[in-house]
Amino acid sequence: MTDEEMTFRELDIVRVFEAPRELVWRAWTDPNQIARWWGPAGMHTPRSTVEMDVRPGGVFRLTMVSDDDGTEYPSDMRFTKVDEPSVLEFEWDGQRGIGGGRSTITFTDLGDGRTEMTNHYAGYLNEMIQSYMLLGTNQQFDKLAAYVVRLRQ
Repeated sequence: MTDEEMTFRELDIVRVFEAPRELVWRAWTDPNQIARWWGPAGMHTPRSTVEMDVRPGGVFRLTMVSDDDGTEYPSDMRFTKVDEPSVLEFEWDGQRGIGGGRSTITFTDLGDGRTEMTNHYAGYLNEMIQSYMLLGTNQQFDKLAAYVVRLRQ
């Protein structure tokens, strides 16, 4: 396989957050909050670019901006499943080397104010984009972890 071949792939990223499930859910579903953590290291998401209608069929749009050179990376997604506070699912058409895909985020209450979050991605990627996606998503979830800890204080 070459790096140019797009193939269907499924990826899971699992994180445990030191925050209650409802707090992590709100960080994902409140436009003011998602703008505080969305994007990998070296990127930010201006609140003015975030549009969220958190219901099945609702829009989920935002633009990440490079801290280095201001390059914009818009994302145009739509919610396909919303089961508060357990499941949030959204999909998108192909963009920036990523074929169409779907992310299903599940939030599991572990007790003691902790939440396990699983991001299950299913869609079309090539090898290079998969590597960047895993790196960027993990960096983004590092930002989310730090954000929810600050909210608890």
